[in-house]
Amino acid sequence: MTRNSSILIITLLVLGLGLFGLLVWGNYRYTTQNPGGNDFLVHWMGAKSFFEEGISPYSDEVAIRIQTMVYGRPAQAGEHELRVAYPLYSIFLFLPFALIPDYNFARAVWMAVLESGLIIMAFLSLRLVRWRPKPVVLALFLLFSVFWYHALRPVILGNVVILIGLAIVGILLAIRAGHDELAGILMGLITIKPQVVLLLIVFICLWAASNRRWKIVIWFLISLGFLTGVGIILIPDWIIQNLREVIRYPS
Repeated sequence: MTRNSSILIITLLVLGLGLFGLLVWGNYRYTTQNPGGNDFLVHWMGAKSFFEEGISPYSDEVAIRIQTMVYGRPAQAGEHELRVAYPLYSIFLFLPFALIPDYNFARAVWMAVLESGLIIMAFLSLRLVRWRPKPVVLALFLLFSVFWYHALRPVILGNVVILIGLAIVGILLAIRAGHDELAGILMGLITIKPQVVLLLIVFICLWAASNRRWKIVIWFLISLGFLTGVGIILIPDWIIQNLREVIRYPS
């Protein structure tokens, strides 16, 4: 690597960190004036309670803590119970943010991650479809990618679906490039929100099998088995607890 290349990389890194810092600052001003982000709050509290006190994120105690932060009291009949319903291994994604004691600041950093994810996903999507728009069209495309309803609302709510969308684009790029191991691993990771990706995973596995791309299926099963096993080490009956929450979630 030449000296000029090193300087360019360092410059881009500093600029990226600076822009990320500005996002966090702007988001923090927003979060202090606009309470919410319940999708993030649920999993922030779940991860925080488990790693700090060893309390199951599926427990009634954690649910009451979340409800108290939102409603100022336990949820009443007819109100959203705001319970953790993701697989246990999802807490590792939220752990870095659970270590931040100030919820508003943790939410601001999480929003910055989601916003960055939207921008990266937009560029990767262009690469996926091999589209090279002119600068004006590119600028409009990026603005739309960040500010259309189905991007802005998940950012405000703190929904992990943005990162799952980013991973899905990564899966498609990996499959096209022949990186089947990476595609399988990413497929395992997106199961943190299984109801969103179940049909997609089934389709990819069937496609991979029909095209004899067995590494995709094998590495998906390996990654899913590893994540499930880590969860069992932490809470042996987490699958039963999680299924109980999934069954009650529609109510």
